[in-house]
Amino acid sequence: MSVAFWRRLSIFAGLIAVAAIFGLMVFVANIEIKDLDLWLHIGMGRHIVQNDFLVPQVDILSHTIAGKPWINHEWLFQVIVYEVHTLWGAAGLIQMQIILVVLTTLILLLMGYNSQKQLASIVMLLLVTIVYQGRFTNRPDLFSLLFFAAYIYILSFYISQRWSVYALFIIQILWSNMHGFFFFGPLFVLIGLVSEWLRRHVRLPYEWNRTGRLTDEEYRRGKMILVLVIMACFLNPCTIRGAWYPVKVFFQISGESKVFFESIMELERPIALNNIFDINRAPYYKILIILSAMSIFFNRRKLDISTLIFWVVFLVFSLAAIRNLIFFAFAAYLVFVTNAMTLSMQDLLPFRIKDMRFVHIVSIFVKVAIFLWIYQYGMERTLNGYYDQYTFEWKSEFGGISQKSFPVKAVDFLVENKVSGNFLNGFNTGAYLVGRCFPDIKVFIDGRTEVYGPKFFKYYRDLWGIPTEELLDQALKRFAITGVFLHSHKYPPSTKLLKAVDGRKDFVPVYFDYDGIIYLKDIPRQRELIDKFRIDFNQWDPFRLDLLEAGYKRIPPERNITRGEVLARLGYDQAALAEAQQAMRIDPTYATPYKIKGKILADRGEYAEAFEVLRTATMLDPRDHKIRLMFADMFVKMDRRDLALEHYQKILDKWPNYQTAYYRMAELLIEDKKIGPAVRTLRQAQENGSWQVDEIIKLVDLLIEAEAWEAARFILNEIPGKTDKPEVQSRIERVTQVLTSQNAERE
Repeated sequence: MSVAFWRRLSIFAGLIAVAAIFGLMVFVANIEIKDLDLWLHIGMGRHIVQNDFLVPQVDILSHTIAGKPWINHEWLFQVIVYEVHTLWGAAGLIQMQIILVVLTTLILLLMGYNSQKQLASIVMLLLVTIVYQGRFTNRPDLFSLLFFAAYIYILSFYISQRWSVYALFIIQILWSNMHGFFFFGPLFVLIGLVSEWLRRHVRLPYEWNRTGRLTDEEYRRGKMILVLVIMACFLNPCTIRGAWYPVKVFFQISGESKVFFESIMELERPIALNNIFDINRAPYYKILIILSAMSIFFNRRKLDISTLIFWVVFLVFSLAAIRNLIFFAFAAYLVFVTNAMTLSMQDLLPFRIKDMRFVHIVSIFVKVAIFLWIYQYGMERTLNGYYDQYTFEWKSEFGGISQKSFPVKAVDFLVENKVSGNFLNGFNTGAYLVGRCFPDIKVFIDGRTEVYGPKFFKYYRDLWGIPTEELLDQALKRFAITGVFLHSHKYPPSTKLLKAVDGRKDFVPVYFDYDGIIYLKDIPRQRELIDKFRIDFNQWDPFRLDLLEAGYKRIPPERNITRGEVLARLGYDQAALAEAQQAMRIDPTYATPYKIKGKILADRGEYAEAFEVLRTATMLDPRDHKIRLMFADMFVKMDRRDLALEHYQKILDKWPNYQTAYYRMAELLIEDKKIGPAVRTLRQAQENGSWQVDEIIKLVDLLIEAEAWEAARFILNEIPGKTDKPEVQSRIERVTQVLTSQNAERE
């Protein structure tokens, strides 16, 4: 068969692969609604629409920072999602997500597709798709990505057309009222103009002065576009303050704002020195970095300098936080396909291939392999799902609203009983409470980190983590809190906070299930609700599932397990054991109920029975290092310290990154006056992960109590960011004072 036949067949196979990528996009973008912040956007959109589209310029959602200036740069997105949700519900929001994703990807395809370089475009588009799906949530980011692609498309292909000026001006107005990343628009134009200035005024290497050069007319139009899109940034409800917002946030990244990057997962760095070669950490992102960098290297002679600047800017941007990866993925794709236009396979291979039929046949096989991988990946995703813990029916991961991400039933209780007031809540439930309960309930905190600021976030973190009774009491009085919402199924509060709230006589539990506990303050206007729903955990009677009705299907006993864990943390042992027993009855193959029971028995001193129960847990889940830790802790209680140390070491041999085992082992060694081994254990912990400062401070206090002053100073000096932590500084001062005094006495 002729070369032309194989070439046409290769192109056809490529088109099938492209169609498969879009099919995968549509399928995966149908993911259920699980984004926490969406509900805040819906609640705020409802408020804006119902108040004649007046956008509040101060906080109205919380009771902690009420009246604080708020640049609501996402108000237009909030109105859109509210209207879509009102008209079409969850299905409408998901359809909007699909449309935005497909439209954005289509623009990328139009910019990068070349039948002569089809395989390269397909591979890069697939990599972008895999990274992109991590942001398939109804957030303003989706519009930012659409505007990102549209901007580059117009600037790259249509800057010579007069309509491009008006199109970019309109896009910039929309973007400036949708998302804080609207500064990308002027940045793109600025990169183009700076690159053109360099081509015209600086002697650049190779052919850079000629590659991608604009005509005089295009250069003038670019300058006009820059002025207009900057002006468009001011067309928002906060005008100058709104336009300045992204710059202000950028300069807040360092300093006190580091607390957000340390505490919020999507703000973590995607690559650090200890995981740069870890193939399981952001693998597709790393592949995109390598491939796009290679394209720059191989095309270095005919490189468009604007692509190099563009690539560097977004690489640095993406290295700052996980949430920024997709923006680099887009940039990497655009840089790669731009460079690929002037490269051929012969430029890359160390040998020449004369038989083009062979090239096309290999290309066909690769494209078919891509299609098959996409098909298999999609089929695997169809299996993702979980049991709805209330209906005991299988819930697909696609379509509808997630029943695992939100405390649905707990908030149903608040809505149905028309509860109102100021609530103490966690960071991850604030947005959901706003979306469903505002304005009746005002939250303590929600996801607007830039509004609350780092100082308040640290205050919240102290309160939600290990609060003193004084700190909690002050917060309850200072903010006139009338209700406490402690979620338990995701990112739960500390045991200390749970016990502190539960131990108060003026707050009464009225709701308890796997998604949280609700306490109401015992005040006259809430007394009727309290009398009706008051819960006595000492008399707790767990729900018994009718196994005859459930039949043969395997039902995960997650509700019983979660309730059992919370009850155990609160110290209601009998209630916790009852929940654990029900979990074992529903499915005896889960290890967690045995862990709950084993820990309670060990705490009671019933070691023989505890050992049997934990032994069963280990056989059910031999990979659970926490069960092994329970064994070691039990040996400490039995005063079998040699066995405890042996078990801690076995845990660390198998799970060297398990920080808790290091701390428990070090604590035991300090108590036995084995200071040197204790310090070495902590150094090993430092080498295998990041220290947990609260745990390290406890151990430092033990060293101080043992008068191991040199060891205490050594450990304190090793704590990262010690100068920012007053609790660390106070101990450093004390240790330094003692050591100085001792040295003076010796002299």
